[in-house]
Amino acid sequence: MLLCEKVMIELVNIIFVLSSILYFISVGLFSYGQSFKNSIIDLDKISQNLILFLNLIWISSIFNFPKSDFFILLFIISTISFFIIIKKKFINFNIDYFSIFSILVILALSIVLANDLFLSHDSRLFWIEKANTFFNGQFVNDDQTIKTEYPHFGTYLWAFFWKNSFIQYEYMGRIPYLLIYVFSISYLVNNLKINLNDKLILILIILILTYQSKHFDGRQDILIFSYNIFISRFLFEIFIEKKEIIKNLILTILTLNLILWTKAEGILYLIVYGIILLLFLKNNLKLICALSIFSIFLIKLYFYFHWNLPFNPSAGMYDENIFDLITQIDIFYRFYSILYWYLISMIKNPLLLISLLLIFFIISVNKKFVKNYLYIFIFYTFLTAGIFMSYLPTKYDFPFAMIGSLDRVLLQHSGIFLLPILYSINKKLKW
Repeated sequence: MLLCEKVMIELVNIIFVLSSILYFISVGLFSYGQSFKNSIIDLDKISQNLILFLNLIWISSIFNFPKSDFFILLFIISTISFFIIIKKKFINFNIDYFSIFSILVILALSIVLANDLFLSHDSRLFWIEKANTFFNGQFVNDDQTIKTEYPHFGTYLWAFFWKNSFIQYEYMGRIPYLLIYVFSISYLVNNLKINLNDKLILILIILILTYQSKHFDGRQDILIFSYNIFISRFLFEIFIEKKEIIKNLILTILTLNLILWTKAEGILYLIVYGIILLLFLKNNLKLICALSIFSIFLIKLYFYFHWNLPFNPSAGMYDENIFDLITQIDIFYRFYSILYWYLISMIKNPLLLISLLLIFFIISVNKKFVKNYLYIFIFYTFLTAGIFMSYLPTKYDFPFAMIGSLDRVLLQHSGIFLLPILYSINKKLKW
C-alpha cells in the first residue's frame, strides 16, 4: 500500500509540474490574436510561448529572484492573461490532437525518467551540484563546482522546478528538459502540410532516432539540440517560406540567448547563427539583428564580469598559454584524430547519419537543393570548422577527452537538416 501511495504521489507531482508549464505557455503573448481560430493548446502557439517563458525564467536567474515567489508571480500573470484571452475571444476550446499526443508523450517519458534516475559521471560531478546550489537559494557567486565558468541557465531551470514541486525530488527539475525536447520536435513536424497520422508517425520516428534516457540525466546537450530544432524552423520560415519574418527573427534571437546561457558552446552557435543572419537577411533587418546579438553577448559579458566568473569557456580545456600550445602540438596528427573520431561519432548518431545520406540522395535528383538551403550548409560548414578548431588546442589528454565528448557535441546540431529533408520529400511524394 505504501509503495502504491508513493507511486501515486510521484505521478501527481509529475502532472503538477507539467500542468504548471502548460498553463504558463498556453496563455502567453503569442496566444493573443486570431479570434476563435486557435485551440487553447495550439501546438505552434504554446511552442512559441515556451521560448518566451524560458526567457522569463532566464531573467529571474540573472537577478536571482526567489524561485517560489517568481513561480507564484507567473501563476498570477498567467491567470490574468487567461481571463483577458477568454474575454477578448482570442481562442476557442477545440481539441488540437497533435498537441494532446505530444503532451501524452511527455507524460510517458516523464514516468520513464522517474524510474531511471542514473546520473552520468559529468552530471554527478558538477551539473547536479550546480542545480543543488540554486535549489538551496544560492547564486552563481556561491558555485563551488569545478566548472564555475560553465553557463548556469540549464541547471537553474532544473533547480527552479525541483524547488517548485509538491515533493522536491531532483528529477522533477529535469522534466522540463523532456517537455522542451518533445515540443521542439513536434513544432518542427507541425510545419509540414500533411495529415495528422503522418505527423504522428514522423514524430515517433524522430523520437526513436534521438531519445536516450542518458540525455536527460542533467547534461545540457539535449537542450541545445532542442533549441537548434526550434531555430531550424524559425529560419526555414524566414528564408524559405518568407512568412512572419519579424516574429521568427525575435524568436530566433530569444532562442540564441538561451543557447548562450546553457553551454560553453553557446558562443560558437551565437557567432555562426549571427553570420548566417547577416548574410541572408535583407538590409533593413541586418542592423537590428546585429545589435540584438551584440546586446545579448554584452549582457553575458557584463554578468560574468560583475560576478567575477571566469571568461574562459572551459578552464579544463584551455589556458592562458593557448597560443604557445598551438605552436607545440602536432597539428596534422590532431586534425587527423579529430576527423577520425568525428566520422565515428557521426556513424553513432543515427539522426545525423541518416540525414546526411538522405541529403546526398536528394542532391542527386535535385541539383537545386544546396542552393535552396544554402544557409543550412554554410551553417553546418562553419559550425564543423569551429568544432575542429576548438579541439585542436585542448590541453586535455588527447584524444581521450574528445572521444568522450564529441558524441554529445554532434547531438546538439544533429536535427538541423530535418525540416528541409522532410519538406523536400513531402513535396516530391505529395503527402
